[in-house]
Amino acid sequence: MGDKTGDIASQTDATICLVLDIANGDSLWKAENPLVKSVPVFVRQMALTLLVTRLLVFILKPLKQPRIMAEILAGMFLNPGILGRIYNNMALKLFPYDSWAVLETLANVGLVFHVFLVGLEIDLTSVMTTGQRAFSIAISGIVVPLAVGSGSFLMLKDYQEGNFTFAGSVLWGLSVTVTGVHMLTRVLANLKLLNTDLGKLAMSSAVINELFLWVILAVAIPIVNDVGTSCWAILTTAAFVLFFIFLVRPAIVWMLSRYPEGDSLSECQVGLILFGVVLSAVATDACGSYSIIGAFVFGLVFPTGVQATEIMEKLEDLVSGILVPLYFVTCGIRINLESLWDSDAMAKVMLVVALLCSAKVISTLLVYILYKMPIQEGIGLGLVLNTKDILAFIILHIGRDRQAFDNKMFTVMVVAMLVMTGMVTPLINFVYQPRTRFMRYKNRSIEKSQADGELRILTCLHQTRNVPGIISLLEASNPIPRSPLRVFALHLVELTDRASAMLIIHNTQNSGPSTTLANHRSTQAQSEQIISAFEDLEQRNLAVSVQSLTVMSPYATMDEDICSIAEDKRVALTIIPFHKQQTADGQMEEGDAAVRRVNQNVLANASCSVAIFVDRGFGALDYQDRRICMLFFCGPDDREALSYSWRMVGHPTAMLAVIRFIPSENAADLETLEEYVPGDSNGILSAISEYEKQKSLDDEFVENFRIRTSGDENILYREVVLNNGEEAVTAIREMDHNYDLYVVGRGQKVLSPLTAGLNEWSDCPELGAIGDILVTSEFASSASVLVIQQFEGAAGLTVSEPGSSDGSLNGGDMKGFEHSNWRQAGEDGGFDPFVRNRGVQNGWHA
Repeated sequence: MGDKTGDIASQTDATICLVLDIANGDSLWKAENPLVKSVPVFVRQMALTLLVTRLLVFILKPLKQPRIMAEILAGMFLNPGILGRIYNNMALKLFPYDSWAVLETLANVGLVFHVFLVGLEIDLTSVMTTGQRAFSIAISGIVVPLAVGSGSFLMLKDYQEGNFTFAGSVLWGLSVTVTGVHMLTRVLANLKLLNTDLGKLAMSSAVINELFLWVILAVAIPIVNDVGTSCWAILTTAAFVLFFIFLVRPAIVWMLSRYPEGDSLSECQVGLILFGVVLSAVATDACGSYSIIGAFVFGLVFPTGVQATEIMEKLEDLVSGILVPLYFVTCGIRINLESLWDSDAMAKVMLVVALLCSAKVISTLLVYILYKMPIQEGIGLGLVLNTKDILAFIILHIGRDRQAFDNKMFTVMVVAMLVMTGMVTPLINFVYQPRTRFMRYKNRSIEKSQADGELRILTCLHQTRNVPGIISLLEASNPIPRSPLRVFALHLVELTDRASAMLIIHNTQNSGPSTTLANHRSTQAQSEQIISAFEDLEQRNLAVSVQSLTVMSPYATMDEDICSIAEDKRVALTIIPFHKQQTADGQMEEGDAAVRRVNQNVLANASCSVAIFVDRGFGALDYQDRRICMLFFCGPDDREALSYSWRMVGHPTAMLAVIRFIPSENAADLETLEEYVPGDSNGILSAISEYEKQKSLDDEFVENFRIRTSGDENILYREVVLNNGEEAVTAIREMDHNYDLYVVGRGQKVLSPLTAGLNEWSDCPELGAIGDILVTSEFASSASVLVIQQFEGAAGLTVSEPGSSDGSLNGGDMKGFEHSNWRQAGEDGGFDPFVRNRGVQNGWHA
């Protein structure tokens, strides 16, 4: 062994010198600058990049601009031309030329993993079911922008310093065709358009657009690199794609199937997957294409599911939060903003930027005209499809590095991308107003819904424990063929700042969600349980149809998603769970303050009636003999509550007690309750006028109810005369508590002598005065409570006369609820809500 070593040493003629002080040593104590070594320089650059990016994200967030805008602007801010104006030679000190290699290396590593995540998010099964319109918009969105982009490149041939190249015009045009799916989702979510028809069409066409663009890019890059070898490069890249589809994907499926479902990926599995990303990138680079092609294909063929979601969660923070901003810095330090201020070419450059921005709009309008669709919606769709992501900058970077165009043309295009993406939010708010589509939507309350028509209900669920009670409530709502229920089950998931809001529309006929984006692992598991539960409801009752949805957004804007979906689906009632849950000992837990704020905002902004459901084991009750008690005081909310209770008692096993509380002649006059009326001195006069108006409507509605349900053995009606709110509280507490569900109105719109001042003692004002009393621990009953608020637009509508033909609950043919006969309270065989308090008790009359 020693002889062999000596032989090797004797054959060594070269001397290798290595720089070992790339990191900071003790240079501070040697009077040297400790910040000039490679590692300290890179750390300084990364820290500055993250600081500027985060600051710009914070500044642009109120403007609803996507994150890519902050990243582009951060790269431009760190450009030598900008930093040099702030302080002489600052750019060279922060970004010295010899540090660019390290910066670009890390940026390209991040780029490889970023496109892998982009491929991982795309579900190819959804592409197969895309409609003809989305496909046409996608193809038009490639052909027209490619032609406009190539033509605009030709317009600036005198502007650039180098010679005109065909490859440059193609790459220039391809960058215009890009619609970033990854970023488009976030833009649509911020604009609250993700669940609209426009948003769905935009997402479908954007996915097809991106897939076609990757195919074109895989062919174009080898041609730009070397025309002579491009044929072999394209063939080997195609072979690589087929190899991954037919061999690598089955191998990954086999590897993942060896572990029990629900288990997390092991360190070995994660390591193999990351090794596969790097290996695929190296393979396509060796084939003569580009490294990102291989990484994207690997992400595309990776099986969707909880494992894909887990990989995304492990990589997203590092890649999107740290490495991707570095890539935009490498773009920013190369642009030359001073070249744009050439007075001779300024007008032409601005004209080209305008043409590039209008390319997507023109392509979309052509399809809309062909299909005879609304032009305004076509303009809105074209604007959102202008959203760019990192792929556009990759194409521009390739063109510049391959010298297909010079630095001046690169700068023009970067500015154009910035303008295209930045103008989406303000212009779409101006051009496209989705709320105008709902002007004919009138049935926003149960009271005004068609008695023999479909009742549309949106149910909101934060977790699986909300499901049993909500489903039991829907079953108790008496869905029958003449008056079916259309239920939209909305799973609400808090979304952190790592990703943007997304709507996943589940197809209950398939095994999984049909979506272009993967969901979080825990969310997917809960969503599957919720979908399964509502599928069972749909199968048990043919008069119930269900569409399951999952909305992911921050609690701060979750109410906007709920209200938008309620309006889009034209529902009459939105049911939201109370923010507190019942504990094992029957008490109510503290609850989630964020969920409470969501409920309060929904009550304030919803364009339909809203019900807060306090579930105290309603889902665990026997399906038979549900006993419901409706407490009626005054106002539109109480009429809405009675309308829903009226529907529920149509079920053959339901029994309903309606107790109407009426102020006595000795009750306090409203003039004496001025302290409870906000506003000026005229407020009490308005309150008195509104009370008299609502009392008249209440009398008509209740009388209609009594006439239409006369003789029904399952319905009891009783009037209780009281003097003030204190007696009302006493009366409620002394009632028989043998009920499964209390239904009450929120009662916030009308000042009544029996409820005035009670809100001052409420722990939860969103439940109203009566609802808060029923939920408080001092109330002996453990029954569930449903608090209903009627949509304000329906409050002042005229009540139909009995026998009218408008089909509403106020009149018309009520055969859909199958009521019959009338029974007076207290007759044999009935039930009495005041079994302990008959006659005159405690100063009030029963």
